[in-house]
Amino acid sequence: MIPKDVRLYTWVDVEEVLLRALHEERWPEWVVWARPYWDALAMGVRPGHREDAYRWLASEYEPRYDGDNNGIILESLSNERRTLPVVVEETGDSPPSPRFVPSFTRPAVLWASTARTARPRRLLPELPPVIALHSFKGGVGRTVHAMALADALADSAPGAKVLLVDADLEAPGISRMLKKRLPEPPIGLADLLALAHGEPDPARRTAVRLAAERLEGALLGHIYVLPAFRAVERFTSLEIRPEHLVRDAEDPFILTQLLAELGRALGTAAVIIDLRAGLSELAAGLMLDPRVYRILVTSLAGQSVDGTCQVLRLLSDVAPSVDEEEPLLAIIISRGTDEEAEGGLLNRAREELLRSAPRFVTEENQPPTVVTPFDRRLSSLPLDWDEALGRIRRAGLDEALRELLPWLPLARKEPRMELPQRADLDNQRRRLGAFARKLIFAEEGEGTEFLATIPLVRLASDHRRELPISVVVGAKGSGKTYTFLQIVRRAQWSRFVQDAGALDVRPDAWIFPLVEPKSLKQQVQQMVQQAREQAARSLGFGDPWRIHQVRDAIEDALKQNLHEGEWRERWLDMMAWALGVEIRASGAGRTLAELLRQRGERLLVVIDGLEDMFQYFSENQSQQTALRGLLQDVPEWLEQQPGRPVGLLVFIRSDMVFSAVRQNTAQFLARYEPYALKWNEEEALKLVAWIAVKAGVLANQTVDSLHEADRKTLSEMLEPLWGKKLGSDRSKEARSSEWVISALSDFRQQIQARDLVRLLALAAEASVGDSHWKDRLLTPGALRRALPHCSTEKTKEVEAENQLLKPVFERLRSLSADKRTIPFTREGVGLDPEHIKLLEDNGVVLREGDEYYMPEIFRYGLNFKLESGARPRVLTLARRARVNV
Repeated sequence: MIPKDVRLYTWVDVEEVLLRALHEERWPEWVVWARPYWDALAMGVRPGHREDAYRWLASEYEPRYDGDNNGIILESLSNERRTLPVVVEETGDSPPSPRFVPSFTRPAVLWASTARTARPRRLLPELPPVIALHSFKGGVGRTVHAMALADALADSAPGAKVLLVDADLEAPGISRMLKKRLPEPPIGLADLLALAHGEPDPARRTAVRLAAERLEGALLGHIYVLPAFRAVERFTSLEIRPEHLVRDAEDPFILTQLLAELGRALGTAAVIIDLRAGLSELAAGLMLDPRVYRILVTSLAGQSVDGTCQVLRLLSDVAPSVDEEEPLLAIIISRGTDEEAEGGLLNRAREELLRSAPRFVTEENQPPTVVTPFDRRLSSLPLDWDEALGRIRRAGLDEALRELLPWLPLARKEPRMELPQRADLDNQRRRLGAFARKLIFAEEGEGTEFLATIPLVRLASDHRRELPISVVVGAKGSGKTYTFLQIVRRAQWSRFVQDAGALDVRPDAWIFPLVEPKSLKQQVQQMVQQAREQAARSLGFGDPWRIHQVRDAIEDALKQNLHEGEWRERWLDMMAWALGVEIRASGAGRTLAELLRQRGERLLVVIDGLEDMFQYFSENQSQQTALRGLLQDVPEWLEQQPGRPVGLLVFIRSDMVFSAVRQNTAQFLARYEPYALKWNEEEALKLVAWIAVKAGVLANQTVDSLHEADRKTLSEMLEPLWGKKLGSDRSKEARSSEWVISALSDFRQQIQARDLVRLLALAAEASVGDSHWKDRLLTPGALRRALPHCSTEKTKEVEAENQLLKPVFERLRSLSADKRTIPFTREGVGLDPEHIKLLEDNGVVLREGDEYYMPEIFRYGLNFKLESGARPRVLTLARRARVNV
């Protein structure tokens, strides 16, 4: 059957039908060759298969095959009939093994073994990456972006140089800009092609050395410029074209090798090539080489986007990135006006482009897409290199293209943290694993220092002049107890504020822990009790209560069915009683505030571990009332006290807040939002770097250097820890930092500190003994193997914290193995709509159409498997979740 998008006007359309059948492997084994031309379709078949050939052609060209006359009916006028005759001959010859030549054109003869693609040899790792910029249409800014990228790369490392090649041999743009700056270029690309074509040495060593020697005089700043021609005026005369060199060379991708070798001879960090627009043979030798870092440039114009999609489909079909070290391509969208972006045109264009490149979109990665700003000054560049480059810089184009630098295997501009004593990796891995394991559970009291995250910095800096009266909300594993203990350990508020980076604290206050978690180890309990005794003694009060006395007082009050106001007084009284002030007397809390005011003293009460005392908070109204009194009424009363002699910090889980504060919950949480213990991507990476520095496994950095580091800087700093990617730098694997954050995050973009610390501990221990990965501490395999255990522990902790989720989790685990498969449908797992909504609200599932996906941090813990053969869509789903939050 003729494909529905094909119309048989000429022999070219007849050939298209055969080409598609060949590429879809539908040619019978007895077909040897086919040669459509204007006068006939000739076909060679094995002896004895002539009639089989006619029947096969009748099937392929149905309903336009004329069996009586052995011809294919072409599109015709109503009063005449056009037919392409078919001639079938039998042959005993075997089909040749045709040599692959990278080309966008069709071969003259279609052989059964026609080579459509070829797997190139891997480039040597010491060769610089070859980057080719291509556009379907001219006028979209391809040349401008090539210059901007060269400028950005030259600035990416100290002393770095870049080779910029003008390979638009029909309309050279860069070459024309050199008239003033380099009026007599020493050599051009046309010269290099002719030299290489005439050299018998397959490696073309002489051509490369000669070109490199001459190009030493064409260094503009940090960019070597290889123009198309030495004299632009003679660009109409090109005796040796790229396709000539490719056709006569043993290596079909000789252009890539030649230019990479030239870049190495010049000592450049990269080779950037500005190609001819369109599907020309000038571009085929590089664009069909999957080792090349291919960049497609398009504007938002409909024709440009549509044509670029066509190129993407072609490359995805003919020259995809298959091997691990063959890079994904990249896309640059040159934005027109701001109105185009605001109208949604930009997002639609981006989605359409990515849909057109299915074989470049992996489960863990997708083509980098950079949107560059619009600037009218770039629409018409002057014929002067320095002035044109100045305009590009002023427009910020080079800065915008720095987003592509992580995609390239380049040297960094500044040396980052390096591993000391690299020969002793196992000792460092053990040291990191031991240090991280001590931090997994704050209840063990390990660690006397803390990372000053944004919430803690805000808490400290906002309360240098008055005591905090705040509720610090955080999920299980977010660091509530660890922070509570760090505050208690410092005994005075000023010490914590200073350690968090704030200065000039006045007046000071003694720290008094009223409630603590039951799970604290004995030595940690002793430290907390010592803090109580020190505060009571320093303030001149009696012997303080021990924690069991505080808990008994809370239990007694819960039996009395108090209302919010009564609970406010009881909480205030318990603060005084626990300090040894008017024990068991009503109004002791008010007395405490007055005594402190008279003496000019201040007290900060800190509370953690409320979940131990209020285990039935989700359904017990008495417990909810007690919590509401503590969270709302007590802070309101304390804030009204003249001079604020008593401060309060309550560390609590968000689910307890929702159960206790039923009215204006959002307003309540918003009030304390700046101090909530939430970890964004940047803060999470800072925590990893902080642990590595404190463990002594990353050198050349201090904790202070982490405070101002942004996400990009942190990712670079952590490369000695877990590598740039979960594989070699040239692999298509995900970037390590992004993978770790995505793998440990739920679909609400929440990540917990405990999960990060646990992953570090497990991966460090599992990396011991590895001798392959010598450039990093944590191996890719160890990181991946640590994730299932992290997921199992995470799921247990969430169940313990969220009683509403627990029965849903139990139901999912009880499913048969064939139903515990991702993706799944709601009906397939037997969940009600409210259960699915509960899972969505807690970041456990993400809906795509009628199917649901699960993040890795929950998938393993709930015993769900992926569809057969599927890889985890860690980054893809994380990006989708980020859009939905």
